[in-house]
Amino acid sequence: MLPVKSLLRCKSVRKSWYTLITKPSFISAHFNCNAVLKRSHCILVKRVLPEHSSEYKVIRIAELYEDDDGDYMFHSVNVEIYDLSTDSWREIDAVVPYVWYFSCSELLFNGNFHWWADDEDYGGESMLSFHISTEVFQQIRLPDVCAFPDGNERAFLVLNESIALLLFNPSEQMYFDIWLMTEYGIAESWTKQFTIGPLVQVKQPLLFWKQELFLEKVNGQLVSYDLKSQTLKEFQVHGAQDSLRVVAYSESLVSIKRGSDIN
Repeated sequence: MLPVKSLLRCKSVRKSWYTLITKPSFISAHFNCNAVLKRSHCILVKRVLPEHSSEYKVIRIAELYEDDDGDYMFHSVNVEIYDLSTDSWREIDAVVPYVWYFSCSELLFNGNFHWWADDEDYGGESMLSFHISTEVFQQIRLPDVCAFPDGNERAFLVLNESIALLLFNPSEQMYFDIWLMTEYGIAESWTKQFTIGPLVQVKQPLLFWKQELFLEKVNGQLVSYDLKSQTLKEFQVHGAQDSLRVVAYSESLVSIKRGSDIN
């Protein structure tokens, strides 16, 4: 199967080739084959929120506060969806818990988007999921060891085609407890797999890719930990602390047309 860049060059060879390559059915078939062949690459970016369907959406969870004589008090949460196909925002009727925002506290997996959330009415911490096609929210309990506040930080990643929860306590020597949700959506399926560490001068995890865990060091440098050899590899990539993001992607012929600016 030809890679995306080669196919894009072929568009200018003949008109019939252009028509074929730009057909939605051809694009969809190429993308699916690409996924089966696992032509994954790794790229360093600031932030990417991919969507694996023919529709492209942005979800915005906005916490609203009101001014009470100079004190800003929490008022409500609004959930809005931007749909690229209609180039418009719309509000959806949903009640969502408090959502935490930091590196690896959000994850796209299995057609759903996920956040680390905290809901006293639900019994504490949970993983909040949003199905992009049906636009329905669901809360999934975390392992019982996640008794906030326990001093540990959390990260959601993907490992072996399952959601992985990493628990770690920031210190000079870092240990990472790796939990997998072996059955998607089933809270009882959380299972501790192994522990990584100690790792020195590491700030936070970024991504599992193949058998490597990419991390950011306290000085903003990108490193990777090989799960098999248990060795650390440094890259000549640096950034401000907490600025690095690593995303796995698959090449695609899908073209996103420009809409109006998203405010």
